[in-house]
Amino acid sequence: MSTTQEHPARRGQRYNRIIMAVFAVGIVSFFAGMLLDQTLAGLVVYAVACLGGIAALLYLQFASSVQLTDEREQRLNERASGATIMIAAYIGLPVVIGLYLLDNLGYYTIPPVVWGGIYAYSALFLLWGVVYTVVRYNA
Repeated sequence: MSTTQEHPARRGQRYNRIIMAVFAVGIVSFFAGMLLDQTLAGLVVYAVACLGGIAALLYLQFASSVQLTDEREQRLNERASGATIMIAAYIGLPVVIGLYLLDNLGYYTIPPVVWGGIYAYSALFLLWGVVYTVVRYNA
């Protein structure tokens, strides 16, 4: 009887898929709870699943020797993240500028909830800039 060692990257990928499935169960539970008029139950399952998934990811990332991704997946993640940020910038910035112009010309008054979105959008790009700067100078 021979025992074959599993490649560490495969084990990490399996753990990663399991954790993503836990997140998916939490999200589906939240929406199912809303559909079934059991929002609180769905929210509790969502919170437990997401916090458990985050705790597992943090443990695997920082306290375990398990490698969650290989170099190819890391590059794909970097490309997808960069593309997402660029799409948000190319679409969001003209929208925000247009809203400012319409507001200042008196054609549209920006409601408080839209201001919240503008602040969140701005905070996202400020955070991205800080993280980019830290990564760049630590590289």
